[in-house]
Amino acid sequence: MLKEIKSEHFIENPIKFSNGLNAVLGDDISTNSIGKSTLLMIIDFVFGGQSFITNDSGVIKKLGHQNFLFKFEFDEVDYYYKRSTENPEVVSFCDSDYNTLTEDTVENFTKAIKEKYNINNPFLSFRKIVSTFSRIWGKDNYNVDKPLQAFTKEPESTAITNLIKLFNLYETIVETEVKIKEQDESKKVITGLHKKNYVEKITKTDFKKNEIELDRIQSDIADIKDNLLQYTLNIEELTSKEMIEFKTEKSKFLQLQSNNQNKIRRLELNLEQKSVKSKYFNKLSSFFENTNENKIQEIESFHNKIGSILKRELNNAKKILEDENEVINEEIVKIDLKISSLLENVKSPKFIVEKIYDLTIESNKISTVNKFYQEKEQVIIDLKQLNLDLEETISEIIKSIEEKINTELIRINKEIHTGNKKTPKIKLNKRSYSFDHQDNTGTGKSFSDLIEFDLVILKLTCLPFLIHDSILFKNIEDSAIDKIIEQYSTEQKQIFISLDGINKYSEKSIEILMNNKVIQLNDSRKLFNQDWR
Repeated sequence: MLKEIKSEHFIENPIKFSNGLNAVLGDDISTNSIGKSTLLMIIDFVFGGQSFITNDSGVIKKLGHQNFLFKFEFDEVDYYYKRSTENPEVVSFCDSDYNTLTEDTVENFTKAIKEKYNINNPFLSFRKIVSTFSRIWGKDNYNVDKPLQAFTKEPESTAITNLIKLFNLYETIVETEVKIKEQDESKKVITGLHKKNYVEKITKTDFKKNEIELDRIQSDIADIKDNLLQYTLNIEELTSKEMIEFKTEKSKFLQLQSNNQNKIRRLELNLEQKSVKSKYFNKLSSFFENTNENKIQEIESFHNKIGSILKRELNNAKKILEDENEVINEEIVKIDLKISSLLENVKSPKFIVEKIYDLTIESNKISTVNKFYQEKEQVIIDLKQLNLDLEETISEIIKSIEEKINTELIRINKEIHTGNKKTPKIKLNKRSYSFDHQDNTGTGKSFSDLIEFDLVILKLTCLPFLIHDSILFKNIEDSAIDKIIEQYSTEQKQIFISLDGINKYSEKSIEILMNNKVIQLNDSRKLFNQDWR
């Protein structure tokens, strides 16, 4: 825990702290600009925060850069540090006289004190844990309706994820997310193989056809193996089966070729037809009076345009058919070569070996394609199930956290408020949340609800301390503040608050505040030994 902070500019040096409540007190007339919020900012600064540099830059402008010397105590061992506003990214690790021994980054410093606080949470940094609940004027994190956000524009989904991490329930989610990432990578690899054409991409229908073809190939291989001696003695029987298959295949291509050639011939006949020219219509005037030759020419022009379009389309259709015929011819040539090769090997036993080899290669090719199809389909199924599992896991975790917080809010609300005041209620889902004040939306009750929420988080999680500035207390009724102070006093974890006008509270509250006072400030006794107001 934090034990002391020193600065050459403090009016009281050092400022000492203890476990439990640590109160920075103002005067009875709530004098402003005396250093209450600034001291809380400095406390945040020695815990690794940055807000003091940006939000309280006026202090630096008037006093210059400052060195803050501070001491922590863990397991009855003191640790000494130093951090400067001039080089805030560096923290000095010191001896008991604050002489620098080593220097390290703020990040490593916060990692060190996180470990010393025995916070075994691998998913949140120390600053992520404490920043939201260090509610100080200027930090913009005291929206009574959004208690989970460290700053106004932080996405609600991020705040909820951080809450899950704070309750140390994120590990199960991470395990599922890792599995999802692995499956996503597998899917990308298979998709990449398809895009690079290393593996043919097929549909479910293709897969089924391939299964049938594999069965046929395996049957052929088994048939050859079972009748190896017979085929060796009578290769003609095996080749004749092959020959039939080749001729059947060639016959199909020849039929396609014939059909295409007939279509091409019909297209050529259409293209050879000539249109009637307008000069042949001139003789009409010798037979008919008042012949409109201009109209006839317009009609001829229109017909010529239509004819030109049709001719272009017919030529395109002819080109497509001719291209198809080229492919058909190539396939027929390949089949003829296979037939020639088959005939050459009719008397040779090596044909059997080559046949088995060809069948095996084809089988392996089809098997590989189908294997990748099955793997991709399985990845898709697994991804879908993992995402469903993730949604269910998150829902269960959120429900569990919601129930724990709301149960504790009921307890603490009863202890703070009299007259059955309505209890605030947190409502969580994966991407958003609400902090429901139960129709009691007055400013005082809303801030009281916010304080209650923080106390619940302090109790239920590894959060090591709270910081509550005086702005949170301004509109809360005195009797409720008395109960809040009582709640503060029961905590062993450190709570840093600033508060004005304590004489209006109960004697018990005054006693608690005075016993836990770290410094009291007023118009003539400000935090710093200079006044620039």
